[in-house]
Amino acid sequence: MFKQLICVLLLMSGFIASARAEQGCPYTTQIVYADGHYRAQDNGLRWQSPKVASRGVVDGFIGAVFMPGDGEERGNGYMDKCIYRTSWNGVVVLRPSRGNEIINMSLTSSLYWKLQPDAFELPVYTCVDSQPDNCAFKVNDKRTDLSVVR
Repeated sequence: MFKQLICVLLLMSGFIASARAEQGCPYTTQIVYADGHYRAQDNGLRWQSPKVASRGVVDGFIGAVFMPGDGEERGNGYMDKCIYRTSWNGVVVLRPSRGNEIINMSLTSSLYWKLQPDAFELPVYTCVDSQPDNCAFKVNDKRTDLSVVR
């Protein structure tokens, strides 16, 4: 009985860990405006917009863009941006960061992500959905310090 309980607990912890590994763009309720930028904190990632001239309430999620690292590979790349609509009919773009670290990511589902060329004919994955969780990705364990790259 004790061994069965331990096995069940181990299986459950594996499912919980895999569920935590998958994440999406921040929800609109997580986004705040401070010092000319929109910001959000989510699962260890810090999201920030470029400086914006006017402030509005972020009231809708538009979609996301994922840049594959090599060709069209889904398992190695980075989340380029999450795109939102504001109450003043503007657009806010949030990009993820972790200080001086390059964040290696992979796409977890192909249901909402579509491969298509961008304006420069490079392959990118786009996700257009009203729910940020549907534009899911996973942060990989590979990390590179930007100060080493420079």
